Amino acid sequence: MGIMDILRLAASNLRENRLRTALCALSVAVGAGALLLIAAVGLIGQQKVSDGIRTLGVSGLTVYVDDRGSGQALSAELADTITQAVAGVDCVMPIKALSGTVYAGHASEDVLFLGADERLGEVMQLEVLAGGLLTRAQAASAQPVAVIGDDLARTLYGRENIVGRTIRLRLNGCDQDFTVCGVVRAQTSSLGSAVAALAPHLVYIPYTHLATPAQNADQVFVQCTAEADLNTVSERIEHYLSDWGRVDGTVRVQNMSGITDTVNRLTELGVTLFIMIGGIALCVALIGVTCSMLAAAQEKTGEIGILLAIGAQPRDIRRIFLLQSILLCGVGGVVGIGCILVLLYAFASMLPDFRLVMMLLLVCTVCGAVAGLLPAVRAARLDPIEAMRK
Repeated sequence: MGIMDILRLAASNLRENRLRTALCALSVAVGAGALLLIAAVGLIGQQKVSDGIRTLGVSGLTVYVDDRGSGQALSAELADTITQAVAGVDCVMPIKALSGTVYAGHASEDVLFLGADERLGEVMQLEVLAGGLLTRAQAASAQPVAVIGDDLARTLYGRENIVGRTIRLRLNGCDQDFTVCGVVRAQTSSLGSAVAALAPHLVYIPYTHLATPAQNADQVFVQCTAEADLNTVSERIEHYLSDWGRVDGTVRVQNMSGITDTVNRLTELGVTLFIMIGGIALCVALIGVTCSMLAAAQEKTGEIGILLAIGAQPRDIRRIFLLQSILLCGVGGVVGIGCILVLLYAFASMLPDFRLVMMLLLVCTVCGAVAGLLPAVRAARLDPIEAMRK
């Protein structure tokens, strides 16, 4: 039998019982659509989390002191010696944090001030949208300049680029005018509006506005060299500050890059689990297709016997049922995937990767062949005489 004859017979078999064909195709459509929806939302969500963590600028190591006493503090002066004293450290920057308020005209916002210096861009991954970060001269002379996030800029002035504009900062109950020297991408913007609403606005100002070099720093950000082992460098920093620096308290070193990797692995695991759940839905649909094809083969026993008697080969019978199952699953997959694509674009304005869509269509086709394999083999093994008697 030619391929066109086989295709015509497979299509004819599907048309004979349209209700069963429609229900089977619907089950495949639901399974394929659910798998695409779960995979697309999961992968896009994973990318959002990765982008959000990257926007936060967390990387390298963070050093701080627990249970600090009245003795030697983790000061900016001591932190600056880490670069020369500890192998594998590329750059360090002490951070001092203080909550306060920013005013511009009638607008005001509660913010978190972070004392930093010219090394801000080296220890944190910030996307500069306008102006620039703090310079060495600005940090050394404690100039009244500030780097703010784009969301705070829009809140205060209604636009993103406000470089050169004046904002009033209330620090420790005292007001002082600062000039905006740079606008960066808000570090919580990629985490969603709910998280961004709860997180404070961050404003970077020269370190000496918040503390002297001899006073305790809240944290020290550390960037290591590319070839350095972060765990080894962490141990060296702890020993250096505890033994040589004699810091009064328990020195803690957090591997922020490790935390980022852990979060990424957890999101990957979550996406994998959700995709497996979607795969179960598709497997249930394929079991229904197999049962339907077995019933169809039983109903067509007499016709199969006639085809075999007039010269059709067993392989032709196998091909008819395999093609019938592939057509059933293929059409169902196209319908289900198409509906989900329309819904994703209409309600979320997003489309999954083209390769994911093509892979799911291929999966539906292969699964159709698998679902039709048992009915096709059983139909091809029928004895022509016994089949015609039935």
